[in-house]
Amino acid sequence: MDQPFGRRKMIAALILAIVAMPVFFLSVRAFSAWRAGYSWAEMDWDGKGRTTIVDFLKAAEIGKRPILVNGQQCFEYYLHRDRLVVKTVCPR
Repeated sequence: MDQPFGRRKMIAALILAIVAMPVFFLSVRAFSAWRAGYSWAEMDWDGKGRTTIVDFLKAAEIGKRPILVNGQQCFEYYLHRDRLVVKTVCPR
């Protein structure tokens, strides 16, 4: 009689682990993106005119540095992993 109950516990624990892992990953990713300190408008990484949740989550892997473009102070947003430029923003 104990075996079916034990099997149910094991299945429930497995389902909980499968659900908990992506929830934990997304939570850490969202916290990292929030800590990046970008405004919602800044996070429109591909210039489509609006910021999505995916853009928000990408903020965790994007850095910001000041640069000079034609003598004008601008900001360059780049991927941390390979330093590729995502976008450059200059004041108008």
